[in-house]
Amino acid sequence: MSALLEFLSQWPVAAFLRQSLWAYPVVNALHIFSIGLIAGAITTLDLRVLGMFRDIPLALLARPLLRVAQAGVVMTLLSGFVLFSVQPENYLGNAAFQSKLVLLTLALANAFLVHQLPCWRRALDNNHVHPLLAAAALLSLMLWASTILAGRWIAFV
Repeated sequence: MSALLEFLSQWPVAAFLRQSLWAYPVVNALHIFSIGLIAGAITTLDLRVLGMFRDIPLALLARPLLRVAQAGVVMTLLSGFVLFSVQPENYLGNAAFQSKLVLLTLALANAFLVHQLPCWRRALDNNHVHPLLAAAALLSLMLWASTILAGRWIAFV
């Protein structure tokens, strides 16, 4: 495992980020921006599922917000991988980073599972939210907020 981490840390992109005055802050800013895309889209969608913005049909909000969240997830994973490559051994030993990975996995799994539920499809069709869907939205809010908190905590552990 340490050979893989060493190889990753010597990757030309990681070396460039360590040597450049501006590259690391730019990638970090992209990472934060993409987290904002996820948080904004998912929070809005989850709040709609929980009863806010009832005058807007769920299907009307869900389509664009899910696309924004998906783009945010892709950008976050790519920029996060690049940031990770700068100091992979340090990150893997960081309890906050480990927590972030677990929470991120749970948040993504929750999102994937929700969209497989028949009650999700029914909610899009008839705007009626099943209690299971509302519980999943509440869990989603907690998981994404916790993921962001764990990510911010990395620098302090």
